[in-house]
Amino acid sequence: MMSKFRDILDKAEKACNGPRMNTNTPIFLAAALTVAAFASPSQAGTSEWTKTPGGSVRLIVDNPQKGASEVHGAVQINLDPGWKTYWREPGDAGVPPELALSQEGNIKSYSLGFPAPHRFEDGTSKWSGYKKSVALPVILTLADPSKPAQFKGHAFLGICEAICIPVTAEFDISIDNSPSDALTKTLVSDAFAALPDKASASFGVKSAVRRDDHVKVTVQLPTDQPQTDLFVAGEGGVTFGMAKLKSREATTAVFSVPVLTGKDKKAVTLNYTLVQGEKAVSGKLEAQE
Repeated sequence: MMSKFRDILDKAEKACNGPRMNTNTPIFLAAALTVAAFASPSQAGTSEWTKTPGGSVRLIVDNPQKGASEVHGAVQINLDPGWKTYWREPGDAGVPPELALSQEGNIKSYSLGFPAPHRFEDGTSKWSGYKKSVALPVILTLADPSKPAQFKGHAFLGICEAICIPVTAEFDISIDNSPSDALTKTLVSDAFAALPDKASASFGVKSAVRRDDHVKVTVQLPTDQPQTDLFVAGEGGVTFGMAKLKSREATTAVFSVPVLTGKDKKAVTLNYTLVQGEKAVSGKLEAQE
């Protein structure tokens, strides 16, 4: 686990606007030990809270009805005041949340969803994430819906304030057809309700054109007010920096998005979240040459 902490420090330090931590110092070791020490065995449908400086993390699952092939859950991230965590592709710096399974356990596939993030600029870096507690929706697909499943693995993410804390929250949850409690159902339902709506012709990306190490993205907005922002994530080894608004005219805006890695790849796919005021939509498209 310590080796993975070292791997993400260079990116995490930029987001925290501070010097790289020495992983042998008491401060860093204490943080790592705190994360490990409070990761406890889970109860049915819910893992115990993994506590760390700046907050706590756990995973919850709403058991499916009999015969259902899809299971919904959420990674709950509780943040203390002043602490932040990251979106799926933070931009210039940060630690994107991820899930990893240590055994299949009748789980065919899984995915992690993200509510619309906020833009942060601290003078030395620009990145996207969350400044309040957030729940990231999880969708599990069962290999055989007629059989129970075991959801075992860990969630890995970063929580930052003056220092950045890499957090590994372990979970081992049994999934069957026994009804989940009302609170778990509500928490999972609220997590999915917070996701952006599906993009449309009236609110979404109109075009994306690759120009060397940038992508020009033109978006359509439902109204000419309020201000808008765009967040982009790549795939297949391609990552993006923070989008920059280049022009705005009525309900149309143009952004420039830097390609950080995968510049040699011809096909560039954009997974985006477009925000205007309190509304947000998400979509996916391939940039044209």
